[in-house]
Amino acid sequence: MDWENPLRSITPTVDADVLKVLAGTHTSVTGNQLARLAGRSYAQVSSVVRRQTEEGIVQVEQHGRTFSYRFNRDHALAAGLLDVFSAPSRIEHEVGDLVGAWDVPPDTVAIFGSAARREATRESDVDLLVIRLDDVDPHDDVWRAQLAGLVDFVEGRSGNRVQLLEISQSELAEAVESGQPLIGSLRSDARTLAGEDLRLGLAETAR
Repeated sequence: MDWENPLRSITPTVDADVLKVLAGTHTSVTGNQLARLAGRSYAQVSSVVRRQTEEGIVQVEQHGRTFSYRFNRDHALAAGLLDVFSAPSRIEHEVGDLVGAWDVPPDTVAIFGSAARREATRESDVDLLVIRLDDVDPHDDVWRAQLAGLVDFVEGRSGNRVQLLEISQSELAEAVESGQPLIGSLRSDARTLAGEDLRLGLAETAR
């Protein structure tokens, strides 16, 4: 799945980029603004919004000689499109629910890297960090099965390969103490999906 624009996973066209921009705002935008935000040429965007306006998915407004466009949230297809665009956030919430039901709980589960920044494409890995409580045996059968299930779940829901980083609380503290590059990445873009807030944990560990 393309985490930046999930609609590209269905239709990798100018339409996907235009609709993502329009669905992401409740205000109207001009053709030039739309082209810049969509990363497409004005000619490409003009052709798309003309057709989408005829379909009723996009509404056009005229201000003098200028035309602007907005997403028609009352259209029968609007809810489905918005649901597609929300897929990354939905997967993250589902991971939280899944991990919340684990028999052997973690300290924290977080997403980081390009998927967390919403820059991941369909070729990108989804980076997940699982912090294990120090008193949990890393070879425990239940624990290992939970981790495998987490990987299978995210890969099945997204189509992306998962890169799982599993460390203990103590190992995280050592990484912070030694200033490992990973810690900078976690501080800048990691988002906690389950358990203790990772950023608070990093701040406390650094003291």
